[in-house]
Parts: sequence; C-alpha cells; structure tokens
Amino acid sequence: MKMDGQLEFPLKSARRVAINVTQLVRMVRETIEANLDEYWVVGEISNARLAPSKHLYFTLKDARSAVSAVMFNSAYRRLRFRVEDGMEVLVRGRINLYEARGSLQFYAEEMEPRGAGALQVAFEQLKQRLGAEGLFDDARKRRLPFLPQTVGIVTAIGGAALRDMLRILLDRYPNLHIIVRPTRVQGQGAAAEIVAAIGDLNADGRAEVIIAGRGGGSLEDLWAFNEEVVARAIRGSAIPIVSAVGHEIDYTIADFVADLRAPTPTAAAQMVVPDKVQLRERVEETAATLAGAIESAVAAQHKEIEHFAARLRDPRNLIRQGRQRADEAAAELGAALAGRIEDTRRRVRELGARLGSPVARAAAITMRRTRIETLMCRLETAVGSTVETRRIRLGGIAGQLDAVSPLKVLDRGYALVAMRADGRVVTDASAVELGDELDIRLKRGRLSARTIGREV
Repeated sequence: MKMDGQLEFPLKSARRVAINVTQLVRMVRETIEANLDEYWVVGEISNARLAPSKHLYFTLKDARSAVSAVMFNSAYRRLRFRVEDGMEVLVRGRINLYEARGSLQFYAEEMEPRGAGALQVAFEQLKQRLGAEGLFDDARKRRLPFLPQTVGIVTAIGGAALRDMLRILLDRYPNLHIIVRPTRVQGQGAAAEIVAAIGDLNADGRAEVIIAGRGGGSLEDLWAFNEEVVARAIRGSAIPIVSAVGHEIDYTIADFVADLRAPTPTAAAQMVVPDKVQLRERVEETAATLAGAIESAVAAQHKEIEHFAARLRDPRNLIRQGRQRADEAAAELGAALAGRIEDTRRRVRELGARLGSPVARAAAITMRRTRIETLMCRLETAVGSTVETRRIRLGGIAGQLDAVSPLKVLDRGYALVAMRADGRVVTDASAVELGDELDIRLKRGRLSARTIGREV
C-alpha cells in the first residue's frame, strides 16, 4: 500500500517466519513493480559504458542521489546522439530491483538531451568529430569540371527538386547527358540507399560530377544527409560531389564534406554547367579581342621591320665608313709617332751641342744612342701592337656588319629587289606600278625586269 509517496510493507503476522534472501529480494521487486509506474527522470550521466552486447550502462545522478541505469540494445539503437559523461538528459523508464545484486536499477527506454533536441546534439557531435578528422578541410575539396558532358544526380524520383534540376540543366546546356540514380532521401534506410547510389555512379564512371540532394524540410526530414555513412561516401567518391540539400538556411553534414555546397538544388544545377548561350558569347568576345591583339602585334612588327630596313638600306656604306675611320686613326698614329721621333732627335742634337770634349761627347752620344735605340724598339713594338689591335677590332666590326647584312640572305636563294629609277628597295607590292623597271640582285650577278603584274 502506498501512503504519502512512500511504500508501506504491511506485517502479516508477529509470528517469526524465516525467508531466504532470494525470496526477500523478489518480494521487494514485486512490490515495486506493482506500485511504481513508468516515469520521466531528469539527471546527469556518469560512468557511461557500452558493453560488447551493445547494452548501455550508466549512472543517473543529481546533487544528492544516484541510481544505476541500463538501456538495452533495442532502445539504444534508436538514439540519434552519442551518450557522454556530464550530459544532462531526460530519461523515460521504470525502476526495478536487480535480483542478482539486490540493487535498484533504472531501465531506460527513451532518452533526450536536456535543453536541446537529440537530433541537434547528434548533428553537433558528428560535425565536431568529422571536422577533427579533417573531412571538411578545403585542401581535400576538388574543383568541378568546367564543362562536363555527363552529370549524375542522386535524389528522389518524381520530386520537385529533380524536376527543377533537370529543367535548369537542359535549359542551360541542351547537349548535356544526365544520369539519374533514384533513391529515398528520408526515413529509415534512406542513408544506406544514398550511399549505394553514390557507389553506383562511381562504378558506372561516366558522370564527371554528381549532384546529391533533395528539397527542403525539417531537421528530421533532412537527417539522412547528416548520417556518418553518407558523409564518408561523399568523401570517398572519386567523382566530385555537389551537396544540394534543402533551402539556403539548411545545413547538413553532407554540405560540409562535399566538394561544393549549393544553397538549393536549383542553384546546384546552375553551378554545375555554364549557360551555352552565354558561353558562346564569351567565346566570340574572346576571339574578337584576340584577333585585334594579333593585328596590332603584326602591324607593330611591320613598322619595326621597315625602320630597320631604312637604317640598313646599304650596309656597305657602314663598312666603308669603318675602313675610313681606321685609315684616319692610322694616319693620326703615324703623325704622332713621327713627331715623337723628331722631338727625340732634336733633344739629342741639343745634348750634343751642350757636351764639351769630343771624348765626353762621344761617351754621351753613345749612351744617348743606346737609350734612343731602346726607346725606338719599345716604340716600334707598341706601334705594331696598337696597329694589330686596331686591325683585329676592324675585322670584328666588319664581320658583325656582314652577319647582319641583308645581302647574306642571297646565299640562301633569296633576292634583293630595288627600283631601277632611284635604287629604293621594294618591300611592298603596292609600291610598284605596272611597267616599272626593277633591278634584281642575286648571289651572283643581277637581273633587270619590268613589272607586268602584281598581287597586293
């Protein structure tokens, strides 16, 4: 009998009756089962551990009391989040006595995080764990192909999301090949079907990019795209994947792990393929810009060639000028040497006049003559070296001029065409009139010709 929230165990008789421990524990258990209903209990999780049997054992406590609890595998499989120590939860179940130890134990059937929904907690837990593994790193994400020929779609058949994506894709690029791999996108088993669909498109190998998604809905509706198996299938895909789940404000684990996140399925279709009309316009604009750039470059090259042609009209003039400058330099050097020799002789005469006796004069003359001969030898050596150096430099200059001479091309079968009237070199057919006489210079000899036709 229950009084004021307490259990009362009536004494049947004052007579001493002895019972064993098992009988006592069973009597208590039966009394609890008969008098206590199922309750929702608030408490903090501690000492949580998952047994090999997949039964979850934990302690449920508050500031003053604690009770052992267990959630069997059948109930634990329904949890959307991972139970962790320190988590405050709301648990539905009933209290009973565990006969083997004679201790109270709470048998949990349902559990929710306190203050936040179970799905939201599961979402944050999985997001944190996969992020720590590096599955969301930008360095692992791949660029989409610029103009794919084949696009794969993983979504529910007959849904509005599929219709919108097909319309956008084919409007933007009518030649596109599309492979639709239908799958359930919500409810029990949807995650496994999405994983299988991604695997099938990878095995097929024709799709260059995959769009995986669905239209909007609640967190429960979108939950298949928050499953860990789906996240790992997206990351393991050899084909880049665009996640297109729900509306712009909806975020799923698939969005974080995919190579690109689209705010809506329609936006995903726009991201995957360019508009064919706009693409053609861009190609035409680029072609026009390129043609203009080529035309400008060719005109600049023609102008530069004409400039060089004017400067090198007859390179023999440069050679003549170089030879003349060499002759002038040799003449200047000879005059300088002659003056130096005459000055030396004058000084010798002056010294001879200043010497007194014939003997002294003879000795001085001998010494001076020896010195003069030494100086003359050095001077002749220096003059010879200088002349040879100038001759080598002149030969190098003449060789360089000969190398850049347009006459060298005559050795390869080309000809130099000039107007006979004024000797002007002809580089443009439009500069020659019909009947003009031409002078054609070959490697050996010249030809005279008259213009009887031209092509401009």
